[in-house]
Amino acid sequence: MICLGVVRRPPTAADDRDLQRRVLDLALESHPVPLAFAAIPVASPRGPGELPEALALIRAVRDLVLAGLLASDGLRVVPTAAALHYRDLERADG
Repeated sequence: MICLGVVRRPPTAADDRDLQRRVLDLALESHPVPLAFAAIPVASPRGPGELPEALALIRAVRDLVLAGLLASDGLRVVPTAAALHYRDLERADG
């Protein structure tokens, strides 16, 4: 993939999972306040070269919503009860 003369490699499944983890972590940290897309570092592309990152974010949110871990109104995301419960379980073990 080439963006403005910069060669970028296509995102891998590992890249997508890493971004999903980061988005979910941010949503859990901001809870109970909904997390605005604009507050996520790759959510506001400043130029055409950052479009792949914005698309990766959209995929990450979509996949987390489909997995039942996030809810979204298209502008903001919030963790679901399942995600909050899992976070509480993880904290209890740590």
